[in-house]
Amino acid sequence: MAFDYKIENDIAVITFDDGKVNAVGFTLIEQFNKALDDAQENANAVVLHGGDGKFCGGFDLSVMKSGDPEKQQALVQAGAELIVRLYSYPLPVIAAAEGHSIAMGAILLMAADLRIGKDADTKYGLNEVAIGMVLPPFGMELAKARLANTSQTEALLFSRIFEGKEAVTAGFIDAAVPQEQVLATAMGYAEKLKMLPRDAFATSKQKLRSETIEKMKG
Repeated sequence: MAFDYKIENDIAVITFDDGKVNAVGFTLIEQFNKALDDAQENANAVVLHGGDGKFCGGFDLSVMKSGDPEKQQALVQAGAELIVRLYSYPLPVIAAAEGHSIAMGAILLMAADLRIGKDADTKYGLNEVAIGMVLPPFGMELAKARLANTSQTEALLFSRIFEGKEAVTAGFIDAAVPQEQVLATAMGYAEKLKMLPRDAFATSKQKLRSETIEKMKG
């Protein structure tokens, strides 16, 4: 199952399990956007699920190591637009991360409103500096908004990778539970959050995040 989209009890469940590391490429971004289009019309909350034992390992390396700068820039730009869309999305977005969430995977987590992760043996973090890269504005500004102030130096400058409850303290996830409970916990929160008045939620979210969103677009 590479990509699955369904609506259960007014909750749009997006599962993006490619059987590997769920790398973010052009096709996945297109599938995400189509699912988000439908969910905005037909659901009251969204759950992002990376599948059994995984979430997202980052951008598609076949593109990022292709030596084609135009293609690389196009993928990063498409990824940035998806992240901005998720962070400003008018419905509650809950992430169910049963596995590693590194680089773009960690950014995808931070774009969700509520993040449920695994409590052990799972890595969450931004390794860009460690591999000689600098986070682009959409990732840096999002990290500054979502990560704990006391963890930003370690996360953004030292490329520290966090696990379990340490990732909760750092701000990559909001709760760490056993793997078999990750999706059920995310769905439980979605059942509650879908009851929030839609217009009030969307307007409040925009007001809360507008400054960060503008910086992310820069």
